[in-house]
Amino acid sequence: MSIDTEIDTAARAFNEAATALADAMLAKLQTTDPELTAKVAHVLERGERMVLALEINPEAPAIWWATINDYQQLRRIMTIPGTGGAQQH
Repeated sequence: MSIDTEIDTAARAFNEAATALADAMLAKLQTTDPELTAKVAHVLERGERMVLALEINPEAPAIWWATINDYQQLRRIMTIPGTGGAQQH
């Protein structure tokens, strides 16, 4: 398998898993903090985008979810440490 094929296959799998994870994080947020869920919906309606990031850090790997505006300002909503368990911001 060529490196391009490996990248394509891994990227497709990552996108599928990231979509499932984002859906689950949103469901958790709706359950634990409906007010924050409404704020997230409001900023998305204003045109901000969602970012789901894999933070590669040997000391503290994590996946985090944030909104980003046109000025490239991020606001973290939730972080899942590499050890598990979501933390809301």
